[in-house]
Amino acid sequence: MATPTAEKITKEGVSVDVSKLAAQPTVELFGHVTLVEGYAVPNYIGCHALVLLRDTPGKTVAVMTTEQRLQSLLETALDTGNLIAFRGQKLLVPPTPLGGTWAVDVYGINSVILYSMK
Repeated sequence: MATPTAEKITKEGVSVDVSKLAAQPTVELFGHVTLVEGYAVPNYIGCHALVLLRDTPGKTVAVMTTEQRLQSLLETALDTGNLIAFRGQKLLVPPTPLGGTWAVDVYGINSVILYSMK
C-alpha cells in the first residue's frame, strides 16, 4: 500500500481516534511510598515512586514527576513511612526512562501531601 501524500491527506482529511487524545481525569489517591527512583538520563530528568494504596489493599501504583520539591516529599515519605496523598492523571502511555514496560498503573502528579504520624 502506498503512503498517502500530504496533498491527499489534506484533501481527504485524517481519521483520528479522539478518545486517545482526551485528558484523563484528575484523581486524589492515598498510600505509602515503598520505593523512589531518580533519573538523570537524556530523555527524562525526574523520579518515579511506587505507592501502596491505602483504599485499595494490595494495589501498587507508580507516580512520576519532574518537580524536585515533589520528589523531596516522596523521599521523606519513604524515609518516615508517613501517609501521602497525591493528585494527578493516569498516563495512558507513560515514559520509560530506562526502557522496558510498566507492570502497574502510572500517574503523572502535580501535588503531594505528606501527613504526620504524630
